Amino acid sequence: MKLNPYCIRCQLDKQEERIRGFEDKKKKMDYMRYVLKTLYEAGDESCAPAISHTFRKYYSRYWNVPEKDFTDIKREYNSLMLNLEDRIYKEIKGSDDPLKAALLYARTGNYIDYAALPDVNPDTLLQLLFSDLKGSIDNLEYSIFRSELESAGTLLYITDNCGEIVLDKLVIRLLNEKFPQLRVTVLVRGGQTVNDADMTDAEMCGLTQLVPVISSGNQVPGTYFPLLSDESRAALETADMIISKGQGNFETLHDCGLNIYYLFLCKCQYFQDMFHAEKLQGMFVNERRL
Repeated sequence: MKLNPYCIRCQLDKQEERIRGFEDKKKKMDYMRYVLKTLYEAGDESCAPAISHTFRKYYSRYWNVPEKDFTDIKREYNSLMLNLEDRIYKEIKGSDDPLKAALLYARTGNYIDYAALPDVNPDTLLQLLFSDLKGSIDNLEYSIFRSELESAGTLLYITDNCGEIVLDKLVIRLLNEKFPQLRVTVLVRGGQTVNDADMTDAEMCGLTQLVPVISSGNQVPGTYFPLLSDESRAALETADMIISKGQGNFETLHDCGLNIYYLFLCKCQYFQDMFHAEKLQGMFVNERRL
């Protein structure tokens, strides 16, 4: 998804808000000039996640402020979801359609997003998980998805956030059980970026013991083609099917034309307008049929 006027304004507002508390007005002006120049010169391959990553790195260097360490937050949400894993899996297995139920739980877990939401907290997460707020999945799209799973040989599952990755694991367990011919590979971030899931999270959650897990090779909070490792690019381009979690992955992958099923919650006005959705409404859409 290419950079657009809404995302440009959003990036600009976020950077001004970050520096509002500093007193050096000249330094603040110079910083915002850099932000404006970067946005002005953004090329056709630019997108909001890649630019936000650039700004985070520059902000840290320019203001001599270390990037926020999300290690404790990631451990907290991974542990929370691991403690709930057996309970949720039991509910999934007892449902009329376990795979659909697993997808709904995994999509709801996309709430754990410190980059997009101002107030993420465990109480709201639990309310969303254990209520009727998980929504539904388009029956036609799901029917096509199920049909393709029957004949597919490879599936790449692109994760998004910590904690959420435990719910992704439950989807993958179902895929392994129901489609034994399917070879599932998981793609995680290439290092810590906000609270996105990386290899450390995959190991903590036991995902590496279930299926092969590979790294994107970079810390952009999405799946950004220009910076992908050779291994992750090859996995993307050769997969029969792809499940992509979260807005950041949609923003970096949309328009690529691959057979991607996007699974995410709408967390900003631009996405709400695009999909005629309410805030935190869940989406399950295919790249080729959008």
